[in-house]
Amino acid sequence: MKTKFYIIPALLVTSWIVNSCSPFEETQKNQETEKKKSVDSVYIFDEIPPEDSFKFETPVQQSVDVYVVQIGAFSNLGSAKDFAEQSRETLNKDIKVEFNDKKNLYVVWIHPPFQEKGAAESFRNDLKNYEEFKDAWIVTVESKK
Repeated sequence: MKTKFYIIPALLVTSWIVNSCSPFEETQKNQETEKKKSVDSVYIFDEIPPEDSFKFETPVQQSVDVYVVQIGAFSNLGSAKDFAEQSRETLNKDIKVEFNDKKNLYVVWIHPPFQEKGAAESFRNDLKNYEEFKDAWIVTVESKK
């Protein structure tokens, strides 16, 4: 019976020792300590002033309409070149001849193109004073910037 008397207190003491030094509590204490250390060592960057911040955007090609005053259209290159030469002498302007794939014609037009439609219309209206240019018309051309 004396053995039972010694076993019960021994079990109680062992249970108390095991519970007071549990690995869970030790781990939790270590984690709290590490958390506190990491919070103390966190560097917060200074706020960037607005004038130092940049926004990068992908460049987008913008289309810009230009206006061409076309003064003739011919099915063969020789006729287009002859008309262009006569027009240069009459108007004292640079004249271009270009093949238009869509129309399958050689087009003759005033160079350089006009940036504003109003300017192109004004020039075309002035051309109506000449018999050979009375049928001049404006073509809108989309170009890439």
